[in-house]
Amino acid sequence: MSEETCEAIITYAKHGLPMNILSMAMAGGTAPVTLAGTLVTHNAEVLSGIVLSQLTNKGTPNVYGSSTTIMDLRSASATIGCPELGMLSADVCKLAGSVL
Repeated sequence: MSEETCEAIITYAKHGLPMNILSMAMAGGTAPVTLAGTLVTHNAEVLSGIVLSQLTNKGTPNVYGSSTTIMDLRSASATIGCPELGMLSADVCKLAGSVL
């Protein structure tokens, strides 16, 4: 995670404010091109943020969030509404449920 992201998480956690920790992994861009590899990247990013907030202030409310999708390799942009997004979102729901 970037220094700025860590600072924001620490600041919110010090005040006990709830936060949405999310990943914006893009399959084929900032994450592996496979959906499984993208989910591993996503989960690691979100869990690292949750761990940081809990180490800062145990009990800080967190939401396991997602903005993960795939990258359109022609335009190098995030695709919204593609079938893979639905698959990733369903898988992220399962991952979030396993954290509880």
